[in-house]
Amino acid sequence: MATLLELGGKRRRDVRALLDHSVRLHPLSCKHLAGSDADAGAVAATLRKLGAPPTCFVVSADSDLDGRELPLGDALNAIIAKGNGAFVSCIPGRLGFYEYEDMKSSYLLSR
Repeated sequence: MATLLELGGKRRRDVRALLDHSVRLHPLSCKHLAGSDADAGAVAATLRKLGAPPTCFVVSADSDLDGRELPLGDALNAIIAKGNGAFVSCIPGRLGFYEYEDMKSSYLLSR
């Protein structure tokens, strides 16, 4: 079964546009990050502690970031507190980070 992101350019744009707004997250798989826990350095350290590799894959409402594999710290610095929705996949289906356009909207995703 194809994912929405594999269905072509229009569907990918639709999904990317949704990232700017609060996406329903499974409450057992996400942890809201606030204050200093939500800055790029702290998030990177937490993800690394949980097993994140040096690079990650980014899905973002920002077309300059979308679809890129980047060093983890660079990706988080480009995303956190910038006002665009983005998802960072560290370990597909297991570990990631999501932030939407609203400030105080950072989430650690893990299973």
